[in-house]
Amino acid sequence: MQMISLNARSHPLVQVRSDAPSSLFLVSMHILIVYLSIYGLVSIYVDNIVIRTLKDVGMILVSLFALSKMYREQTSFLNPFLFVMGSVIALGSLNLFMGSSVVTLIYGLKITFLPLMMMFAGMLFAKYGGFYAFARTIFIVFILLIVGWLIQYSLGIEKLITMGFVYGVNIKNYLEGVPRLSSITYSPDGYAYTLVITGLIAERMKAAVKYNLFRISIQLLTIGFLLLSTIRSALVLWIVYQIFMFILKIRKYNKKNTLILGITFMLLPIGVFVGTRLLDSYNLLSVASLLDRFNSWGSRLTSPLSMHGVVGNGIGSVGAASRRTHMIGLNSNNFAVDNQYFSFYEQTGWIGLIYFVVLFTMLAVALIRKMDMLPSSDKICLPQMATALLAGIAASSLTTNVLEMFPANIFFWIVIGMALIGSHHEYDKPQKVG
Repeated sequence: MQMISLNARSHPLVQVRSDAPSSLFLVSMHILIVYLSIYGLVSIYVDNIVIRTLKDVGMILVSLFALSKMYREQTSFLNPFLFVMGSVIALGSLNLFMGSSVVTLIYGLKITFLPLMMMFAGMLFAKYGGFYAFARTIFIVFILLIVGWLIQYSLGIEKLITMGFVYGVNIKNYLEGVPRLSSITYSPDGYAYTLVITGLIAERMKAAVKYNLFRISIQLLTIGFLLLSTIRSALVLWIVYQIFMFILKIRKYNKKNTLILGITFMLLPIGVFVGTRLLDSYNLLSVASLLDRFNSWGSRLTSPLSMHGVVGNGIGSVGAASRRTHMIGLNSNNFAVDNQYFSFYEQTGWIGLIYFVVLFTMLAVALIRKMDMLPSSDKICLPQMATALLAGIAASSLTTNVLEMFPANIFFWIVIGMALIGSHHEYDKPQKVG
């Protein structure tokens, strides 16, 4: 019987065919990432159904393609994950039988669950292209965000309104002079969250990993423009992320980590003092907004003892989806909620909230296991980064519907997917494009 060598060179035609799907996927992902980033700017001047659905169709196609490619390799993880996600969607769709609008459900799925599906695209991205290629494209978005903000700041809010930036009429911006601008995204909040996540990803570019000065420059730009945005919940995400990354970094006992921990505790009082003064100078320590939200939650949340408290009011009944359906003239609650946990509760009830806890627990466990598999020489620490991001998202979700913040939520889920797959120093696989 003739042996077949694994090192035998494949026929050129066969090699081209095998590379074609991966090349097409990689190109599509890079284009989609940039388009999602500038969509908020594009939608101001080109407001039609084709432009609005183009990004959604793109995400659906790449997500389903990625899921079809990754399913057999990740069956043990994807089967329970898909079951939990499908259960939440089924639960949140029950209100269709009680007269809820199909359009509301579609908007809810598009805003919250379609970005979640981009996790599958992140998994395939890690397998085909590696993390460094993704980080380079994200760095371009990061620079565009800063440049866009600077241009808008130089133009002023009055000029922006005359140019069609209707959503730029922010009360704190317009009346108090606070520079809450949207840059290339759809809203000031969306800008702040996208800035945070793209900045954290850009810190792990190959050049940033190699040159400390470049990485520090990205970090300073991130925190500097984040403070200028005055979006406190995004700042909470950044702070919690840094704390968790520090904890994960020193979790293994050695002399170096013990020294770092000791120095940190010695400098902690100084850091708290300086940080408090800095936040106070930007008027970021006020709790008036939080108290207003407490009043809103107390008066508008569904009773946990009612039927809707158990199974929810349906996906899309609150949050960004309800705002959007209200704008197009449908009967809607028009309730932003400003709390991701309460948003899940309002849409899927206590049962759905438990499902979400299970889903995020599965992600955290999988990331921790992946973290333990990485060699100590790994410099990217992608599972650690994804775990710290999960913690930051969990903290900032107390006052904001973070998972509805476009396009930051999409980049977040891509990172989660890449962290679940990327390992063994395969962050920079050779790519053949075209």
